[in-house]
Amino acid sequence: MLLAGLLTWWPAAAAAAETPPALHVTIHDHAFQPRVIHVEVGQQIIWTNTDQDPHTVTSGSNNIDDGRWKSSPLIADGQTFALRLTRPGTYPYFCKPHEFEESMHGIIIVSL
Repeated sequence: MLLAGLLTWWPAAAAAAETPPALHVTIHDHAFQPRVIHVEVGQQIIWTNTDQDPHTVTSGSNNIDDGRWKSSPLIADGQTFALRLTRPGTYPYFCKPHEFEESMHGIIIVSL
């Protein structure tokens, strides 16, 4: 009886252990903190704005939205934006309203 209970519990526990916890990025003082993040495929990324100004998380570089993911709307102070990327790669992003501020650019590196 105990063995049957362990066998039914283990697959669920193993699946839960395979999902890495969400990675948090803070938007503060017109900067993404940290600017470069490393996540696994499917790992959730959550940006939290702690600035008085609204910001975006826009996919792309050179201030051009490349459409690799659905970019965030304006994120007001205290609000969040969450994203999961399903393919390995390097994903640059920036804040559309503050695209000319170097600190408002970041990079997501997604690995298997």
